[in-house]
Amino acid sequence: MEKLVECKRCSGNACYEQQLTEQNVTTWLCMGCGFTTSTLMVEGSKVVNDAIETAPELYKDLMYEDQSGNVWLPSTITLPAKGMVFIDGVNKTNWKWAAAKAVEILEEEKSKYPEGQTHKMDMKNIKHFEQKDFMDALETIGFFAV
Repeated sequence: MEKLVECKRCSGNACYEQQLTEQNVTTWLCMGCGFTTSTLMVEGSKVVNDAIETAPELYKDLMYEDQSGNVWLPSTITLPAKGMVFIDGVNKTNWKWAAAKAVEILEEEKSKYPEGQTHKMDMKNIKHFEQKDFMDALETIGFFAV
């Protein structure tokens, strides 16, 4: 079941809550601030520790723990044939959302990519968006048309 709730990170009203009944897990993705968490993402959990181990420093710096003990991290949204949205910046006060559209891999480049991959992210033409403009970044890659 999916519904809109108030975000426990930014207090915005565009936070999608989804209950995964088979696993008894609830997830949240805020379309306002762009951060995400789940009932599995609590301080010291394997999920959070794995994220800390593999995440870029900026993502770690932006981690936020809400009053319920859930750890929120910036989202990275990847639609292989459409594009990718991620954070780009130098520190927790100086960052923006970045949107890179997907482009088809040219025939002469295909040997550089895994077999079957048809698109790559156009990192030369990234568009940047302010911290509060996560939805605009998603719109750039066609997220809402999916």
